Amino acid sequence: MSLSNLRRDQRGTTLVELMVALMAGIVIISALSMVILTTLHSTSRVTARVHATQRARIVMVRLMEQLHSACVTPEIAPIQEGSTGTSLRFIHQTGAAVQPTPLYSVVSLSGDTLYQQDYAVSGTPPAWGQGAAIGGPRTLLTDVGPTPPSSSIFSYHRYTGGTISQTPQTVPLAGVDPSLTVEVRAALTAAPESTPVKDAGAAASVQNSATLRLTPPSYNEGSPARPCQ
Repeated sequence: MSLSNLRRDQRGTTLVELMVALMAGIVIISALSMVILTTLHSTSRVTARVHATQRARIVMVRLMEQLHSACVTPEIAPIQEGSTGTSLRFIHQTGAAVQPTPLYSVVSLSGDTLYQQDYAVSGTPPAWGQGAAIGGPRTLLTDVGPTPPSSSIFSYHRYTGGTISQTPQTVPLAGVDPSLTVEVRAALTAAPESTPVKDAGAAASVQNSATLRLTPPSYNEGSPARPCQ
């Protein structure tokens, strides 16, 4: 085409071409937005899950430390009668190692909050009991509950045939059950305190166990293997 013909050519972008280009741009931008939103959502969920795990682990470690100090004196059962799947009653020791002080504690779930109430120990060993309350209940963890499908946080196990039974004892503990409890298992699921992600994927589950016997039992042991021996 000659220079004069190019000057006379007044053709440009048509309306149809403009609409097609506009729609293509909208599709590309929408796809990029979805990718960004999905990435942000996944990142927020991971961050929230890490936060929830940290919250739950801190409480679990503290609880296990108390249970590991539950053998105040030999052959005295630390787990107390009335313990259930959502309420753990136990005696443990606190204070200096050279002069420990026995303490009666109750860790219980109320709604979606885990509390701990400490009491002085009444009576004399082995007939220790719950004395006067020391202060008020302390909040250990909020937005917490049992790990599905279980409805319990705590389970209590005894020796059967020289090994710890995988079948938990019936709760609430009564009769000889507390005096035979040699292991306490805890499992809970906690949600993060605050997060823009409100779904089940943000919660985290942790579990641990504390063995309350110092020595393994004999397989030929005639008497029941009791805790703190």
